[in-house]
Amino acid sequence: MGELTRCGLFRLKKDRVFWACFGVMLCAAVAQLSIAARQCRMMAAEGYIVNLESSFFRLLPAIGLFVGVFTGLYLGTDHSEGALRNRLMVGHSREKVYLAELGTAVTAALAMTAAWLMGCGAVALFCREYWHMDPGPLALYILAACGSAVALASLLTTVGMLTEKKSTAAVAAILLVLGLLLLSTWLYSRLLEPEMESGLIITTAGMEWGDPTPNPLYVSGTLRQVFQLLLNILPTGQAVLLSELAAAHPVWDLAASAAVTVVSTLVGIALFRKKDLK
Repeated sequence: MGELTRCGLFRLKKDRVFWACFGVMLCAAVAQLSIAARQCRMMAAEGYIVNLESSFFRLLPAIGLFVGVFTGLYLGTDHSEGALRNRLMVGHSREKVYLAELGTAVTAALAMTAAWLMGCGAVALFCREYWHMDPGPLALYILAACGSAVALASLLTTVGMLTEKKSTAAVAAILLVLGLLLLSTWLYSRLLEPEMESGLIITTAGMEWGDPTPNPLYVSGTLRQVFQLLLNILPTGQAVLLSELAAAHPVWDLAASAAVTVVSTLVGIALFRKKDLK
């Protein structure tokens, strides 16, 4: 197990796709928060109350895309080049092979998260006069972000270990992340719908607000609880909530990420045991 893990980490250090994703994530984080800091500076000069933390977590959902690209290509390469089969032939068990690949994917996911944190953290440090978030909630949010990245990496590992072709694995990983992101964004937008709505009407006195009427898009009852539960369980749902500073219980989100990681790993190992490696 240790030999497989060291081999995976050595390959990770040499992987061009990994470093490309890491570099793009780092540059995107610096650019995005620099623009936000400039806007804060301009608004503060006009007397508005501004905060930088509202933009600090905006790029979290994008981490999943980079993790998907790397994981799909990395695991797809191992399949297509016969590396997984060769490890089994020299005596490594399927469980150890799977866990070693999972360790590499998790390391890459945490590295992408670190790239975001370094980029945004550097800008926030120089613009700390616009920062109002307390250290405790900030630490919990960062831990929740790491947890969601690990959970997503575990899901992508399950998909990648069961997909033989490199191109198919990459496409499947990207489509999975995009699908989960779209689902999470839709769920969050539905939860934001107000229970009552009122529109502008034209009267003889001019434009006036009409009487409040029930919003047909409002989600209530059990369905609302289901939507909220899905948002808290899905790694991309947690990323969306964190990006909007709407994660009310980050500790529970961490627990949900741990559960997703364990369950997806157990399911992935069980399916990988039965897979016929050609």
